[in-house]
Amino acid sequence: MAFKPLAVAAVDFGTHGTGFAWAPVDARNSRVEDRVVNFCNRWPAMPVATAKNLTALLLDENGDVAAWGFDARKRSLTMRPEQLAKHRYLTAFKMALDGDPLVATGDEGTPLTSADTDAVGTGKKWLPAFGAIAAYLQCIREQAIDQITASGYSEDVIRWCLTIPGSWSDFQKQVMRDAAKTAGFPTEEGRLLLAYEPEAAAHHARVSGTRVERRGRGSKAATLMTPGVRFLVVDCGGGTVDTTAYENDPDGLMVELARAEGAKLGSNYINEAFLDLLAKRLGGHEVVTQLRQQHPGAYLELLDAWERTKLNITFKHADTEYITLPAAVDRFIDDATRTRLARLQDDVTDAIAVSPEESRSLFETVVPGILQLIDEQLEAMQKTAVKRAQPPVVLLVGGFGTSAYLQASVEEHVAGRAQFLVAPDPNVAVLFGAVHFCYEPHTRARRAKLTYGVQTSMLFEEGIDPEEGKYQDEDKRDLCKDRFSVFVRQGDAVPTEKEVNRSYQPVFANQDALTIPLYTSDRPDPRYTHDGGCVKVGEVAVDLTKVMRFALEDRGVRVFMKFGETEVKVRAVVERSGEEASTEIRFHNNL
Repeated sequence: MAFKPLAVAAVDFGTHGTGFAWAPVDARNSRVEDRVVNFCNRWPAMPVATAKNLTALLLDENGDVAAWGFDARKRSLTMRPEQLAKHRYLTAFKMALDGDPLVATGDEGTPLTSADTDAVGTGKKWLPAFGAIAAYLQCIREQAIDQITASGYSEDVIRWCLTIPGSWSDFQKQVMRDAAKTAGFPTEEGRLLLAYEPEAAAHHARVSGTRVERRGRGSKAATLMTPGVRFLVVDCGGGTVDTTAYENDPDGLMVELARAEGAKLGSNYINEAFLDLLAKRLGGHEVVTQLRQQHPGAYLELLDAWERTKLNITFKHADTEYITLPAAVDRFIDDATRTRLARLQDDVTDAIAVSPEESRSLFETVVPGILQLIDEQLEAMQKTAVKRAQPPVVLLVGGFGTSAYLQASVEEHVAGRAQFLVAPDPNVAVLFGAVHFCYEPHTRARRAKLTYGVQTSMLFEEGIDPEEGKYQDEDKRDLCKDRFSVFVRQGDAVPTEKEVNRSYQPVFANQDALTIPLYTSDRPDPRYTHDGGCVKVGEVAVDLTKVMRFALEDRGVRVFMKFGETEVKVRAVVERSGEEASTEIRFHNNL
């Protein structure tokens, strides 16, 4: 973080929508403005102002980007069939990193898979999620640079921030960073940060001055920056819902109270349930697929109408909603389908009628799961609460957080246990908060999701270690292999600046590199890396070229690791000389 930016920029990369915002750094007081950041609110092919562009790509026959965002959707819908056959329309590809089967990829409707290596770029052997993400990030980076440089700032004075779900694994974070590198984002230390989406939203709510009620005589007014305030951020997006709980320390900085949790409970799954309802009305999913292929524009118009309707559905909804059929859809349905609609909808045939019971049923595909996530976090927060602690705050953010149904559901569910708040501008809370995080993170410590450690050899202990794990080094010392050397334990509060270090010694005289397997465990003190719950998640590679001039016993290196930041960081130092050794950490895909 030694790099001193003159401008900070954030990209909130979402399942369905992606936006960017930036702010100049005020050199006089070394801070960004508390409330105002610059952002793009007008995108090509989008007739109304919106902070986010559509997360979509249109690829030509060579796998190159022909259009992106709303423009990609418009062009795919207006192409002649023979043109469209040579193109491919991709959307929701962020969820492919989770192996999500709901990812839509174009006119065939087939999901992206890891075997589909040519999804982006003919002959480029990328995972489709990686290739699509890299291509899209390149488009939005170029758009952002155009806007920032037009204001007089050069590209080399910008620090960037890219948002990620709080529930993502180390491997998924690594894929995002690699994709950003491929997209042209800077690679120098401190030039590109990753920020958890709920944590970024918390930054936005904090600097926006969100007020918190305090109980008891003499209680002073508080904000989310007041020392001692405890709050739970519930970030509800299109694909995932993430929850993270914090308490402000005496300096007003955030300390994570419990492990961040998340699940695939975003609003996209309500849309999938609506498609099931649509299929029942029209006679099956085959009919819906045929409609999408023959009349893609009208199909999207129908889904957009549902999106608008969805936001107005309330917790105690008592009215039937009527989604008018576009003219092309009305012409598409045959007499049998019209008779079916009349029978199922009390003679209504020119619209899809969604009864109050059906509206609630659609939302209940995800809402109970969201409430369960909230309960789990509130329970964890209660375990750490001091006597007479003020009730925590539940802060709802994200695009799905604008839903009246979800807001009322959460508010009723936490009544008496927590104060309920909706963040200012929940649609852009993550985006704007990421700009502030980019300049000055407010987080003091995070919770370790798992126990992290490395596989190593330790002195053999008779009667404890198994004989089959015993071997001797060149000095005839009895060692035990596959020992778990713990760096940080599950649930530990790890300060963002804290480094954990261990010393490692090469065993053999001709050993010019150390490859240290990195493991996680769901137990606090595993002894061996083959114990139950232990998973190999990657390797730490240390180049020993700089130590080869020393005697074997002087070739030790000290490995330092950070677990309190958004990403796991590693470095190594030659103990004899104090030189930095080239070190890299690579994570495996264990999805």
